[in-house]
Amino acid sequence: MWKWQAEGDAKGIIVLIHSAYEEHKHYAWQIEQWRRNGFHVYMGDLPGHGTQAADDPVHREQFYEYDKAAAELLRLATGNDLPIVLAGHGLGAAIAIHALAENRHPITALILTSPWFELQKVPSKPSLALSSISKLTGKGKIDHGIELRHLTRRKFQDESAGAARTIHSLSSPAWWKELQGYLEQATQTQLPDLPVMLHVGQRDLITRTAAGRTWLSKQAVNEFHFKEWPFCYHDLLQEPEREEIFGAALCFADSAVESENMRRSQ
Repeated sequence: MWKWQAEGDAKGIIVLIHSAYEEHKHYAWQIEQWRRNGFHVYMGDLPGHGTQAADDPVHREQFYEYDKAAAELLRLATGNDLPIVLAGHGLGAAIAIHALAENRHPITALILTSPWFELQKVPSKPSLALSSISKLTGKGKIDHGIELRHLTRRKFQDESAGAARTIHSLSSPAWWKELQGYLEQATQTQLPDLPVMLHVGQRDLITRTAAGRTWLSKQAVNEFHFKEWPFCYHDLLQEPEREEIFGAALCFADSAVESENMRRSQ
């Protein structure tokens, strides 16, 4: 887990949770934008991802490990005595919702991008059939089949290393089964009353974006923002429109932090 210091005096904290099949270095541009605008950033690779990945590219980790990683990030962030904005993308959005359900740490606001509530991109039937057969040996694997072309219209080059981004979307049958239950729990979670921003891409090929709108409409929160970005794919902050998309997120975070600081000063 890492902390990136804000440039100048910090006004708040951003805790970032990435999605499945990716890692923190894909967030280099976003992290730098938050830093330049007065936010410390906390982030780490989820278990089984990035620096935490095993030699075997198949995801076999259990989901409670993701919850523990998110809880540790929030624990570290609370040591700064600054307002915390929790931001999750894809599967990371579901992890963020689970973290809020635990209600152990004071969160000022929540930003969700392309949350995995309901997937439209799922493994092929042959992949699922083979995994069912191989359960007998305990060595089965499922290919989610996600490629870079499904995530963004922008030709992505890793901004920290200059290497082409690679995606390994393989998992064990047990991981895939647990994922379904984990996402279902997230859709049924009622948030505490805090500002929520939910952004989706109009042309998201991974999730059914209507599920995000439905989930948000059922939340008993006094302040929420929903935006469906025209033409955009799943990875909103890798899209050509990312400057505008980040600007909207920054405006939301600034407003939430300012309101929290005013409340604290009363």
